[in-house]
Amino acid sequence: MKNRRWMMFFSLLFASFLVFTSCASSNLNTVKNLRNGTGKQIIALGDSITAGYGVAKTAAFPSLVSRQLGLPILNRGVSGDTTAMALSRLQKDVIAADPWLVILGIGGNDFLRRIPKAQTERNLQQIVTSIQSRGAIVALLGMNLSLAEFGLVEDEYNELVLRVAKNTQAYLIPDVLKGIIDNPQYRQDDIIHPNTAGHRILASRVAKGLQPLLTQAKWPPALSQYQPRAR
Repeated sequence: MKNRRWMMFFSLLFASFLVFTSCASSNLNTVKNLRNGTGKQIIALGDSITAGYGVAKTAAFPSLVSRQLGLPILNRGVSGDTTAMALSRLQKDVIAADPWLVILGIGGNDFLRRIPKAQTERNLQQIVTSIQSRGAIVALLGMNLSLAEFGLVEDEYNELVLRVAKNTQAYLIPDVLKGIIDNPQYRQDDIIHPNTAGHRILASRVAKGLQPLLTQAKWPPALSQYQPRAR
């Protein structure tokens, strides 16, 4: 009887593992433009979190990810940006730079300004598809926004990002702010921005999330010198 229970336990454990790995691989295998290999830049597009509000520029997560992965990353974060604002400057700040990969994390200011979620979702989807239409890969960050201080306990924005990633075949890196913004140890006094320690955690998650993508993607000639070598 005991052996049968152990067999059932390991069967369930193995099945859970298969489901997890299947989800992860399907996300990667369906990423739009993964094998395109065009463009010249890696760009981080976002709001004040990307820009590094309240911390040194070198302590902002795009700069930390750049050093951790040994990649040049252009920081195109602008404090206060909503999805509509990011969309309005997309051509000048991103598309004109000929991106190969865009790391996209935005939406917090939409919540703070109480912009309707349907509008946020439309803007976010348009940002993603506009970048993809130029042949670039989009890595979409799941920016958790469960802040009881602002009356947001259930993170409906997380579901929004999941839908956009699925609908556009963007590469999703989920839950990058989980345990950061809602933890006083890792956030600034204003509650809504990571401190230096928070940016380190955020950068580590983004870098780890990018590694499978960087391994499988086709690299453009302009960035081939930074391509991870097969072990």
